[in-house]
Amino acid sequence: MSITVDQAWVYRFHDQLNLTYQQQGSKTEGLLPPGMVHRDVSAAIDHHERLGNVIANDVVAPFGQTKILNPEHSRRAVLLQSSDAAVLVSDEHTLRSMVNPQNGYTQTMAYALGRRADLHVFGAALGSATTASIASGSALYSQGSVALPAGQKIGGATAWDLIRTVQANELLSKASAPSGPNERVMFYSPGQLRDILAITQASSSDFTKNQIHDRGTINGVTWEGFEWIEIADVVAPDISLLQRMLALVSTTRQCIAMHRGAIGLSIGRPIGPPKINERPDLNNSIQIRQVMMMAAVRVWEGGVVEVDALEN
Repeated sequence: MSITVDQAWVYRFHDQLNLTYQQQGSKTEGLLPPGMVHRDVSAAIDHHERLGNVIANDVVAPFGQTKILNPEHSRRAVLLQSSDAAVLVSDEHTLRSMVNPQNGYTQTMAYALGRRADLHVFGAALGSATTASIASGSALYSQGSVALPAGQKIGGATAWDLIRTVQANELLSKASAPSGPNERVMFYSPGQLRDILAITQASSSDFTKNQIHDRGTINGVTWEGFEWIEIADVVAPDISLLQRMLALVSTTRQCIAMHRGAIGLSIGRPIGPPKINERPDLNNSIQIRQVMMMAAVRVWEGGVVEVDALEN
């Protein structure tokens, strides 16, 4: 056989474009109750109104003076943030390729915006919340900020264990956050999975029917009063990091236990269909662009707990 037979070899290509492993859209927007999500917000700043607790008075004198309650009104402010994702498609390139990437680009951009929406929620949960008020007797509008109290943080870069889980539930209950089905969620990263699977009370049939070792994950399972939701970082095809989703400080991952109604989300423009336009300034390339406008704020400190845990 000729030693140059390799010149006759066939190289096979395909027109199927495969997307990189990724979280397909937002995992948080659908978790928030309708009352905590403001849609169609046409404003630079939106507000989530709060009403404080009171306790009823005992009537000790049937004809005595009525005692009037004075529940505290307050509000949290949200500065709406625009986000976009855009790519160019050139006829110069597509005519030389078997692959038309337009549909793949559209899907990828929608997924990217969904993850950006999750970052708004995670940042609001653990960051400083913006307060807003009107000075009594005037129209003077002012803003301030409230950090998540230290008492709502479970620190330490140690492995996730049952004590951490119970303590997070306890802190939410002490703040009177509602409990029961579909009330509390726990956001964790894959770096905590091995330690969670090692918790006897989470995996043994003596304590639970979840059989998480059969599933290989606790994602989507309800255990210890939480719906567990795994949030992976965004990585490139070579597994290099593109974006942290849940904050990581050295070897400590900041996971989040929260009541669904603890965060307010304001949406000025939801993730909609892509806009496809020709760009004369770029040799008539096609621009595919998707946009959204939204932001989030922590409405109730008692409804959020930062749970620090070792990142494996």
